[in-house]
Formats: sequence, C-alpha cells, structure tokens
Amino acid sequence: MDENESLDELFGSEDLLGLLDRVQSQQNKGEETTAASVPGTEKAQEVLGAAGNISSESAFNKLMDSLDEEDAKLLAEAEVSVQEAQKHRMDEYDKAVYAYAQLDEIEKGIKEDLDVSFYDSAEMNFRQMREIRIGLEHHLDVSYYANKYYKDSQMREIRLGLMEGLDVSGYARLIYSLPDMERKRRELFKEKYKKNPESMDFALVDRDSGIMIRTMDGLMRAVIQLTEPLPGNFSRKNLETRLKIYGIERGLKLDALGKDIGSLPVGEEFEIAVGTEAEEGKDGWYEYFVEHLDEQGPEIKEDGSIDYRAKRQYSAVHVGDKVAVYHPATQGRMGYNIKGIELPARSGRNVARLDCAGLRLMPDSVTYVSQKEGYITLKNGKLTIVEYLEIRGDVSYGNGNIEFDGNVHVTGSIHENVIIEASGDIIIDGFVENALLKSGRDIIVRRGVNGSGKGRMEARRNVVTAFIENMTVIAGGNVETGYILDSMVACNEKIKTAGNKNLICGGRVYAIGGITTGTIGNQSQVRTEVEAGRASDITNKLKEVLQRRSALNKEMDKVRTGMNTILQKMGALKGRTNNVYLKFQEVLEKQKEEMKELEKRQSMLESGVADEHRIYIIASNGVYENTKVIVNGASAVLQEDVTRPRFYNEGRKLLFDHVV
Repeated sequence: MDENESLDELFGSEDLLGLLDRVQSQQNKGEETTAASVPGTEKAQEVLGAAGNISSESAFNKLMDSLDEEDAKLLAEAEVSVQEAQKHRMDEYDKAVYAYAQLDEIEKGIKEDLDVSFYDSAEMNFRQMREIRIGLEHHLDVSYYANKYYKDSQMREIRLGLMEGLDVSGYARLIYSLPDMERKRRELFKEKYKKNPESMDFALVDRDSGIMIRTMDGLMRAVIQLTEPLPGNFSRKNLETRLKIYGIERGLKLDALGKDIGSLPVGEEFEIAVGTEAEEGKDGWYEYFVEHLDEQGPEIKEDGSIDYRAKRQYSAVHVGDKVAVYHPATQGRMGYNIKGIELPARSGRNVARLDCAGLRLMPDSVTYVSQKEGYITLKNGKLTIVEYLEIRGDVSYGNGNIEFDGNVHVTGSIHENVIIEASGDIIIDGFVENALLKSGRDIIVRRGVNGSGKGRMEARRNVVTAFIENMTVIAGGNVETGYILDSMVACNEKIKTAGNKNLICGGRVYAIGGITTGTIGNQSQVRTEVEAGRASDITNKLKEVLQRRSALNKEMDKVRTGMNTILQKMGALKGRTNNVYLKFQEVLEKQKEEMKELEKRQSMLESGVADEHRIYIIASNGVYENTKVIVNGASAVLQEDVTRPRFYNEGRKLLFDHVV
C-alpha cells in the first residue's frame, strides 16, 4: 500500500471497520468464498489479489501487514467496538425467555451479520431457528418458510427445495403436511434431475463445522474437505447430521473415515457417499446348443459376386438332443442417488415361445429337445428339424430315381436322366446335367446346370445356381445365378444375375417381379426375349370401379330422398314403420354393402397400379439389337443397341431411361 494512501482513502466512504470485521469473521470461520460474494468487498479484493480467497490465512495476514500503525490501531479499536456491539445485541435477548439453544442460534446469526429478525422469536424452537439461519447463510429467500407454524422438518423440505433450485411455491403452504411436502419436492426434483442430473451437483461450506461438501456425477458421489481442524470430540454422528442438513442421506461411507473423525487432516478430500446405479433388466433370450443355425444365403466373394460353390453347413440332431434353452427376462433393479431419490430401471421383456417343428418343450417350460433325427434350420424365425437324405458322391441313372419327404443333399453331381423329387430343399454340391429336379422348397446347385435342352428344375421357392445353360427353370420365388444361356427361365418374383459373365443371352426369361442383369443378347443378335411384370388391364378395371361408385352414389341419394319424403309426410314414428320406407331401407343397406366391396376393390387395384410402376428390366451394361423386351404387357423389339437401360411401362408404352 502507498504510504500516502490511507485505508479510508482506498475504500472511500465504505465502512472500513465493518468491512474488515466481516473479512476477519470470514477468516475465523474458514469459509471458502470469494470477495465478490461478500457485500462491500470489491475493493478489498484488489488488496488480497483478484483471484485470492479472503478466507485464506496467508491472504488475511498479507492484508494486516499492509496496514500502517495508525490504521492498525484503528482496526484494533474497531474489533473491540464490534465485539461490544454484538454483546450489546445479545443482551437484548432475555435469557429467562429464550433457551440456551435458541440464544446460540441467534448469536451465530449475529456473528455472521445475518438478519436474525427472521427467526429471533421465542415461539420458535432452536431447530426452526437453525433451518432459517442456514437458509440465510446460503442467501435463500427464507420468507417462504420463516413461519413459526411450520415444523422444523417442514422448513427443511422447503429449504432443500430452494437449495436445489426448485419452485417451492407449489408446496410451501401451511395446508400441506410433511409427507405431502416431501412428495411434492421429490416430484419436482425428479423432473429437473431427469433433464440434467449434473446440474443438480453443488459445492458449499458448512459454516458450523468448516466442512466443505462437494457432490459430483449427478449426485452419485460426494466428498468432504476440511477448511479448518474439527473439534476433538467431533463424531461420526455429528458428520452424518451435517450431511443430512444438505439432503445427503443415502449411500454413506462414513466407516471408511475411521473412528476418530476429529483428527482428519485439513485440505484432504474424503469420499463420504456413493449412490447406487440403476440396473436395467435383461430381455428374455434363447440359448442354442447347435451350430450353423443362422439363415444362410449364398456367400459373397471379394469381387462382390456370389460364390455358388461355397458349402453351407448344417447341424445334425438326434432324438432327445437338447436344442435350445430359454432364459427368462430379469427384473430391473432401482437405483438411488446420494439424496435418496430413486433412479428407475426398465425391466426386461419376455419373448414369445419358439415357433418350432420337430421339437418338444420339456416340463420345465424352458428346454427344447429334438423329437426326431434330421438337421435343424432357422427359416423366417421358425426353428425346424427337417428329415434329410444325404447321398455321398455322384448320382447317375443307374442309382435309380429319388423321391424323398424331406431334404436331399447330394455331395457330388447329378448326371443325365436322373429324377429327384423332394418335399424340402434339394442341395447339389456339384453340377447338374440333363436331369429333372422338383423341390417343395429351394433348389441350390453350387456348380451350375446344363440341361442340353432337355433338363428341367422346378422349385416352389427359390433357385440358386452358379449358371444356367440349356435348361428349363421354374421357381415360385427368386432365381439367382451367374448367367443364363439359351434357357427358358420363369419365376414369380425376381431374376438376378451376377458375377464375371453376368448376362442373359438366348431363350426366354420371365420374372413377375423384375429382372436385373449386366448384358442382354450378344453381338450376333441372337434372339433373346426378356419379360417382367404381367399384362393386365388394371387401369381399365380401376376406371370401371370408379364409374360404378359414382353411379351408386347417385342411386343411394335417390333412395335417401324417398325415405325422407315418407318421413316428412307421415312423421318420424309412423313413417319408419311404413312398408315403402322399410323397402327403401332394405335397398339402402344392400347399396352400402356394395359400396364397401367397391372401396376394397378400388384399394386393391390402386395398389396393383402402383406395383406396375415399380417393375423394371435393368441391364447395367447394355442390351443388343434384336432383343425383345416386355414390361407389364408393353413390348418392343430393339432396332439398335442400348447402353445401360432401365425399361418400364408408362401409359401402356415401353420406355427406358439410363441407370447411373
């Protein structure tokens, strides 16, 4: 401090003695706060250092050392004056009227320069006084609860709500009991906590003990740090009481502090409370005891083409084998934060029993065992044990034809004139020559087929093969292959070629759901016909339905007019029993039924029109001249080569654009 600059000049018209008394009082109490939080100390902060803590002993000593002799004398006189003033204020309270504990609360408030008028009433017990004093210390609006008619526990609920930043106006009323107040505070707390748990953390110093309390992780942990030594007789119960004042009641870890709480070192942090995380319940699930259970499709090679030679693996089971065990859902376990607020947890959901065939559920209601020999598959979410016939090696005409109720797996090739019929899948690891294959499900040929113009494959579902040459193929689902050459191929869904050749050349290929390939036809202009969708008159049928609906609406209007005319002439009661009226009513009901049927038919036809617009023939490389293309009945024979076309039907005309 400049020798020519006195403290009076430094602080101007501020009450210097009162200011320094407050600084000394804060230092004695060991409260960690900043000069900006004490009214009238903005300039004192400059002396202590802009970032300094006015409760720090070193900062206070630095301030005292900066005083000259005259100001130090003035300060000493001020201390005596303040002590006398406080003593004088305490003398105003009659010890015959106030109990010792009440006087103690008043004296603490006076020493902290609090407005004790909020609670210096002999009609309040010391616990009520303490609740109000603590609120004043933390700059709360104690007017919400500074009322002698509140119990101290009710005051605590209101004070905690204020400290938590809640709107307490909804429950700070004398009409509410303590349980009501606690319930309402918890509801408000949960609503705010759910939005941002971390925003509810706090750090403060308990002025009565000098203990700094800090919470973290959204009120899931709390630590303490002493700002000054505790009294030697300070017990674990005392600490628990101080924590409860600020709502910390759950997950206390006070045993870890040892028995001698009063000997804890100043400045070191100690964890004193840890919340319990909510534990989500687990959904029910099935444990399977077989391998290769997933629904496998053809394997994809590195170049993106389909590896039709890759073998699929299956798991064989025997009668009595354990196939699956169900693990029921578990209940969630509710958690708590250190304030005792529940953290909800979702309970797991049970899943439906297995949709299965060939399996038996044991009496424990969770274990599934096999009822027959076969291999197990998972198709469309259904677990099935299918009886199968495995033939190792090739099958030729001399082996005889095969008819089997189940799946047939041939590890070799199928030679000419062989007939295989199966109610399940037919899986051929090798080639298929001029043979007849009929499957109630899928046909999979890993190394391709060449029927020499006579072979035929029929599958109720899909056909998957490396290539198709000189073969007739009919599928109820999709056809997937590497290329199609001089063959007749038809399916109810889609045809797709992929791989190195990726083409359709010669013959006729038809798919209701659309065709995707690389190249159609060849440079020699071999006649190739590709067709997608189906020729239909959906548009005309839809037009007819709309016309009939319009005519029916007019007919219904005439009937309603006739019914209203009868009611007007004969009156409502008499008219409704008239024979003519009843006949009109009978006709109207039939008209309503017809209208419902027309609405259903219109919806179906409109859906069909939309589906027609989504049918395409796509050739990502190109289509050669002399290829016949048909989409939903619209056809054309190309007179020139077309690059990367996508053909579609628009207004009964065959059009195309270019794929990117």
